[in-house]
Amino acid sequence: MFNSYMENDYFSGGVCYIAVNDEKLFHQAYGKANSIKNTSCELHTVFDLASVTKIITTTIILKIISDTSLKLSSTLSECLPNLSVNKVLAPITLKQLMTHSSGIRAWYPFYSQKKETVFSVLDTIDVMHNKKEETVYSDLNYILLGEVAKHHFNKSLQEIVQQELVAPLDLETLTYHPYDDGNIAATEFGNKIEKQMCKEGNFEFFDWRQDGIPIVGEANDGNAYYFFNGESGHAGLFSNTTDIVKIGQLYLKGGVYKGKQFIQKSLIDEALTLQLGTRALGWEQSEIYPEGFGHTGFTGTSIWIEPKKGISVALLTNRLHVEHPRNINAFRKDIFREVHQSFS
Repeated sequence: MFNSYMENDYFSGGVCYIAVNDEKLFHQAYGKANSIKNTSCELHTVFDLASVTKIITTTIILKIISDTSLKLSSTLSECLPNLSVNKVLAPITLKQLMTHSSGIRAWYPFYSQKKETVFSVLDTIDVMHNKKEETVYSDLNYILLGEVAKHHFNKSLQEIVQQELVAPLDLETLTYHPYDDGNIAATEFGNKIEKQMCKEGNFEFFDWRQDGIPIVGEANDGNAYYFFNGESGHAGLFSNTTDIVKIGQLYLKGGVYKGKQFIQKSLIDEALTLQLGTRALGWEQSEIYPEGFGHTGFTGTSIWIEPKKGISVALLTNRLHVEHPRNINAFRKDIFREVHQSFS
């Protein structure tokens, strides 16, 4: 199945890792990590997670709530003093951000404004989407959750990820700034897609990375790269499949790692319970996943967990590293369905 999609230029390479109840059942690499340098994907190839970063941010926020007096009902005014005077954002809760029910707009190119902080930009734009939908998937929700974590620890997101997840969970590669040892999957040839988004939205920006040269080891996402120096709550993290499966297994085990309660089980249960529409806390249900919960990333990444069967899958591809990027949800759906049927 992998090969047929690669042959039709849905991506140039990828890695799939499948574990069931802590047992690795499948781990295979396919195709090219970088078609220009002709480097092959390997089992430990590191990918730009894009929005799968949101699952990592979710995990950090749940860990903070587990360890402190913060709650899912805590408001932005309580978590971020800089927003206490912002009448629109101040009353929004952590739960609303995590379920994408905050009313905040889906996207805004922060880098198009010559402002020093995310808060100074938020003070000058129409931040709400004003749509009728109960939930609207939004990068800004998770940008704000990243700011909550930074304020709570008074550290950078890179330091927080290392301190709160990488070290205690024995992760190998999860980072905002990967070491380029030649085994990082390439993404887009410049920010052509986002450049078009800015053009259509009448946003001005002129410092784009060069078209025609693949992005390697830098966040593909514009806000993460141009505005947040590679570190944001919504995008920017890199990882291999092994670490992503470990994150999935943490949820499947009710927040327990090596016999210790890493995150309160009640919070894990809440995270894997539908809250509004197709949204749980960070996680989502959609036709891509036969059962359980997952999340996708714009660069071609995805994670899927199925609590009833103990399945954790990391499916990482470089779908932007082709001449004409296409939607790969059909591929994801095919892979996840085949895995699910194998354990029915």
